[in-house]
Amino acid sequence: MLKYLKLIRIQNLLMVPLTMYLLRYGVVNSALYYGYSFALGQEMELQFSFGMFNLLIAINMLLGAAGYVINDYFDRKIDSINRPNEVIIGNTVHRRFAIILHWTLNSIAVVMAGYLSWQFRKPMILVAYIMISGIFWLYSTTYKKQFLIGNIIVALGTAMIPFQLAYFEIQSLIQVYGVDMALKGMSFKVLFYWLAAFALFAFLTNLIREIVKDLEDFEGDASYGCNSIPVVLGTKAAKIIIAGLSLFTIGLLGYFYYTFIINQISKWYLLVTIVIPLLAVVFLTFNANTVKHYHRISILLKIIMLFGVLYSVVTFFLMEYLIKL
Repeated sequence: MLKYLKLIRIQNLLMVPLTMYLLRYGVVNSALYYGYSFALGQEMELQFSFGMFNLLIAINMLLGAAGYVINDYFDRKIDSINRPNEVIIGNTVHRRFAIILHWTLNSIAVVMAGYLSWQFRKPMILVAYIMISGIFWLYSTTYKKQFLIGNIIVALGTAMIPFQLAYFEIQSLIQVYGVDMALKGMSFKVLFYWLAAFALFAFLTNLIREIVKDLEDFEGDASYGCNSIPVVLGTKAAKIIIAGLSLFTIGLLGYFYYTFIINQISKWYLLVTIVIPLLAVVFLTFNANTVKHYHRISILLKIIMLFGVLYSVVTFFLMEYLIKL
C-alpha cells in the first residue's frame, strides 16, 4: 500500500483538501458571515453544497494522482539518474498496472466531473476537466521537456485550486443572492480578488519551486534532452530567474498588504512566514551547488506555500476580531 501512496504523491495530494477547506471556511464563509451579511442586511450562507464541495476535492485529487502516475511512467529513465532509489514503476509497480491505474483514476474523475457539470447545467465544466486530464498526459510526454512550458503547466495546476473554489462558490452565491446584491450595488468582486490573490501566490511559489527542481534534476534532464531552464540558459541564469520571481512575489505581497489588509498581525505573519523565507530562498539558491542543496530549497518552498494557505486562518481570526471591536 505504501508504494502506491508514494507513487501518487499522497503528501502533495493532501494539500488539495487542506487548501480548499481553509479557503472555504477561513475566507469565503468568514467574508459572508462578517462582511457581506452586514452590508446586505441579511444573513448569508455558503450555497455550494458540502457534498458537491467534497466532490470537487475528489475530482482534483484523482486527476492529480493520475497525473503523478503517468508522469512517473514516462520519466523512468530520467528518474533512474536523478533519484535511482525512488523509481517505483518498473521496480515495485508493474508498468502495465501503472497505465491501468492512470486510466482508472482519470475515468472516475471524469464521471464525477460529469455529475458536477450536470448539477450546474454547464457542459463546459465536464469539457474543462477532460482537457485537464489530457494536458497532464501531454505534460508527461511532451510539455515537460519543452522550455518553460512544463513549469508553467504545473504552476497553473496548483493555482487552479483556489480558482475552482472561487468559481463554484461564487456562482452558487450569485444564484441565491445575486438579485438582492445587484439592487444594492454590491458584488462578489472583493471575495474573488482575495481568492485570486491566493491563486497568484500559489502560481508564483510553485513556479519558483519547479525551477529549483530543474536545478536539482539537471543531470538527468541534460542526459535525455529536456529543455529545462538550467539546461537551456545555464544554472546561473536559472538562479537569477528564481531570485527575480522571489523578489517579485515579495513586491506583490507588499502591494496586496498596503491595498487590502493593513494590520499588524498580517504584517508580522507575512514577514516571518513568507518574506524572510523567500529572501532565504534567494540567498540559499545563489550559494547552492549540490543536489542536496537544491532539495532543501525545494522543501523550504513547500513550507512557504503551506504558510501561504494558512494565512486563511489568520484571515478568519482577523475578521472575527475586527467585527467584535
